Order: sequence, then structure tokens, then C-alpha cells
Amino acid sequence: MERNITTLGIVLHSQRWGQANRRLKVLSVDLGIVNVVSYGAQKSRKAVKAEVFCDGQFFLYYNPVKGDYTLKDLSPIAGHEEIREDLSLTYTGLFFCEIIIKVHGGESAEEYSLLSKALDLLTIMPERRSLILIQFIHRLSDVLGIRVALDRCPGCGHPYGEGEIVYFSSLSGSQCCERCANLERTLLLPPGARRYLTLTADMSFDEAVGVDLNEGALERIKAYMLGYAQYFCPGELATLASGLL
Repeated sequence: MERNITTLGIVLHSQRWGQANRRLKVLSVDLGIVNVVSYGAQKSRKAVKAEVFCDGQFFLYYNPVKGDYTLKDLSPIAGHEEIREDLSLTYTGLFFCEIIIKVHGGESAEEYSLLSKALDLLTIMPERRSLILIQFIHRLSDVLGIRVALDRCPGCGHPYGEGEIVYFSSLSGSQCCERCANLERTLLLPPGARRYLTLTADMSFDEAVGVDLNEGALERIKAYMLGYAQYFCPGELATLASGLL
């Protein structure tokens, strides 16, 4: 393996490590999610700064003996400082990062593209934060290969009626008709929400975020998608439990 590596990536997590260093978790297009040490980042003004949400070209050194990476330099594409300056945006961005950490399964390039676009949209359209959150989860389910068509039950093939409520089965891990649902009835998808998710499924992220919803529908779909995200993520989502989303 090459010792000097250049890769596109986004900082998902950052924590103090020792007196002067920081330990980063970086989603890399080429390497997946890797732990990277940024030496001197805590104190030295000359040290490379890599804040959470920073998207850029990372220049890493790989130590084959220790099996770890060191941050040598960073060429930022987007720092996303605006997200870190607003509490609700910060928690939304952290929610995106936490989900990626928990569900990462090798689709690094697709996950990077999705997260990069979501952070960009949060920066330029903060007023559409809830729509960006909904679409991030919707699109991530597709990247993970767990999204199902919402016109019929994937279990029995029953075609949904126009006004039919769609339920959820934890056995199959997908939306389903009432007959195929198990006892978990908290994830209910009303007809309007189903139409919205179907309509925006094939749109670009930008186009989908531009589709307006009334406040009531927005909150219902958001609550559903947050519950859905918690279902497919192993372990509790700390950012969701915070109540700040």
C-alpha cells in the first residue's frame, strides 16, 4: 500500500487526542471510513485544520507498522463553516455524519457524494433544513439498497389504494400493507407522504428539496423518516435522542 495517499473526504467526527492533537474520523472516497491523527491541531496555528463537516482533498501518510493515518495537508473544497455557527444546522449535519458512521458498508463514493451534497444544501438553503433531512434519509436508503417501491406491498404484492396508509414490517425491514405489518405500528406512512416520497424519488437532490410541503405534512414526513432512520441504524442515534432535530 502506498504510504502517501491523496483522497477526497469529509470529516465526520473530531475529538481531542493527547494534549495537542486531534483524532479525526474521515469518510474517504478511496479508503472508506478511516481514523486520522492531526498532530498539533489542538494548539499549533501552523497545524492543518480539519473541522467537522470539512469537505476536501486530504493528503495522508499511512504508517504500515502502526496501521494508522496522519494528516499531512488538506485542500478544502467546502469548509461548511455556516453549519457549525448554527445549533440546529450543526445537529442536522452531525445527524448525517452519525448515520454514515453507523451504516457504512463500503459504498464510499456514493455516501461521500450524498453527504457532500447534503452539507452544501444546508449551507446555501438553511431554511429548508427539514426537507434536506428528509431527502438525505430517503436517498441514503437507496444507496443502502433498502428502499422499496411505494406503489405495492413488497411482501404480498398488494397494490396500494390511493388513500391507503402504508405500514412497516421489522421482519422484512420495509414498508408494507397492513396485513403484512407486525406489531410495530409506530411507522405509519399516510397517502400524502407516500405520494411525496414517490414523486421525489427520481429527482435530483436539489430538485427534491425545492418541492414545497405545508407545515403539517412536513412535520409528519420528517417524523416518519427520523423513525425510519433509527430503525435501519444499529444502536441509538445520539443526535436523534438530543431532541434538536
